[in-house]
Amino acid sequence: MRDDFSSSTKKILAKRVGYRCSNPSCRKATIGPASDRDKALNIGIAAHITAASEGGARYNEELSHSERKDIDNAIWLCANCAALIDRDTDSYTVEVLKEWKESAEKKALEAINFNERISENPPLLEIDMVYDTWGRFTERISEKNFEVFGETILAGTDYYQYWTLKWRFSLIIYNNSEVTAYNIKLLETQGTKFTSLEKLDRINHIKPLDKLELKGIYSKEFHGTSKEADTELKNVSKDFSDKILEITYYDGKRNELKTKVTFDSGEPVSTMISGK
Repeated sequence: MRDDFSSSTKKILAKRVGYRCSNPSCRKATIGPASDRDKALNIGIAAHITAASEGGARYNEELSHSERKDIDNAIWLCANCAALIDRDTDSYTVEVLKEWKESAEKKALEAINFNERISENPPLLEIDMVYDTWGRFTERISEKNFEVFGETILAGTDYYQYWTLKWRFSLIIYNNSEVTAYNIKLLETQGTKFTSLEKLDRINHIKPLDKLELKGIYSKEFHGTSKEADTELKNVSKDFSDKILEITYYDGKRNELKTKVTFDSGEPVSTMISGK
């Protein structure tokens, strides 16, 4: 006589793992809509950890009838995995199946406590800087040309000029966390200042794994030939070698957090300095 699980035990077992297969290598959903809109399709099985009757996989003769059909002796699996564990009892031992069950129930609990769990972690804001366009603009001819070339400057000569060099860029603030960041403020605390930078709204936020983009301009005066000006355009990173930005923001509990941004060869490096 088989010691089968009751309908109530099967339902509770399935619900305790969110109707997902307890095999950690599978985790397949075992319930979904049927073609009949009034029904659901269930492909899950309440499998026995130790067999329901003598001769079955992992049979334990020391268990009583009530122990064999107790929920402690049950594991929720998809049909494929239920067949698999009974075909290879050397690999799928009682201990392995109990570990599967415990892990699956833990994951289901974490899923329903997801919002509560992640809210314990602070948001993390980091910055990237992307140059959109750059160029040089002539302001006036330099007097140095007379010293170098004399009174006559031949056509095609790369002569000295006063230039305005200009870079247009996007400063992108990423929220690399699963928690919303509120009331973000950005300060240039040290080093060469941007010529202009789009301002943040007074009241703002960045959702989890989202971003906020600010448009900016950096420009400076330069004296030299067009070739020298082009070289300078490519070496803008040196202007920000000592630059430091500071981002302040808040989590949902009004805790203040800060990220410090330095520049390494022109690349922003973000480090959380409070809120860890």
